[in-house]
Amino acid sequence: MLDLKRGQKISLNDITPDKKINITINYSPDNIDIVAFGLNKDYKIGDDRYVVLFSNRQSPDNAIVLEESAGKAKFTIDTSQLPLSIERIIFSATNDIAPISKASELDVIIEDGSARYNCKTGLTNETAVMMLEIYRHDNLWRVGAIGQGFKGGLPALINYFGGEVVAPRFQKQQVPRLTLEKITLEKNQSISLKKNGNDFGEIILNLNWSRGISRKRKFWGFGRSDKAIDLDLGCLYILKNGHQGIVQALGNAFGSFDNVPYLELSGDDRTGDVLSGETIRINGKYFDKIQRLAVFALIYDGAPNWNETNGIVTITSPNQPPLEVKMTEGRDNMRLCGVALIDNDDGKMKVSRIVEYFQDQQKFAEKIGIHLRWSYGSKD
Repeated sequence: MLDLKRGQKISLNDITPDKKINITINYSPDNIDIVAFGLNKDYKIGDDRYVVLFSNRQSPDNAIVLEESAGKAKFTIDTSQLPLSIERIIFSATNDIAPISKASELDVIIEDGSARYNCKTGLTNETAVMMLEIYRHDNLWRVGAIGQGFKGGLPALINYFGGEVVAPRFQKQQVPRLTLEKITLEKNQSISLKKNGNDFGEIILNLNWSRGISRKRKFWGFGRSDKAIDLDLGCLYILKNGHQGIVQALGNAFGSFDNVPYLELSGDDRTGDVLSGETIRINGKYFDKIQRLAVFALIYDGAPNWNETNGIVTITSPNQPPLEVKMTEGRDNMRLCGVALIDNDDGKMKVSRIVEYFQDQQKFAEKIGIHLRWSYGSKD
């Protein structure tokens, strides 16, 4: 295997003589977005159909085709089908929340192992990276290892290449306009999702936030502490049979994916430095047994300062557009943010944005009609 170095350029014929090329990106965690930008001679998006990503998985004539699975994006590029207007294809990885350097894996593999490039080398706090490019040169195709970090995530990268991000429904303009199909729920907005097939599959709730620095009162007065804000993801639930409860790290109430309550907290990130944040998995196979889920974020440690957290909860399920809820209406005297409700609405999954702040879990639960017996709990 040829290990490419940052800035290295070689002829594609040195790797494979075929007109069809397989380029695979292995990455972890799986909330990274992988994009192939087909660009013209001016290094711009001339035709947005040749920008291939989760919302557009193939270009015309199948010149660029994307297949995705957990932690893997495989592109098949047929150079014989690419129009002359496409001079280069740049493969990028982005994360809108945390630096891409925090990925535990980010490798580009060409032709099932003929060449490899470790894209994390040299990255610091950028939220995007231009990993690798293939480009025309003297009527031949070449490969270049770029490794250039970029701030601003996927929307900023699209704008950099001359495109414009729009909502899923848009009017055709002269400027290339791309839909990312991520829906950001606004104040008091709800959206209903129908099943694709027999069930909703695995529904993922992901919380991500910035590490921040908390201010804590010391014995001798008000001082600054370098302790990171510890933001926890949790979920109250009511099942159709009346059973009620809570899933959270506090008290080690992690739940169960395959058994009651059919949702499970995957881990506890106490710093905000883990790129994947915190995740609750809901077993959509049993969604018909669920009546209501109430998603919340809790500042477990550190003084309440929601503006520093930049907290965002993303709700994803197979063949559905990702739903985002940003915690923007900060209440710095409250430790808990009620983020969203997920209701079973005659078999549909109705997601409603709340973003309302409460003193604790009990106050939030009572507001939404969940009544439990509460006691003091700890994560230690």
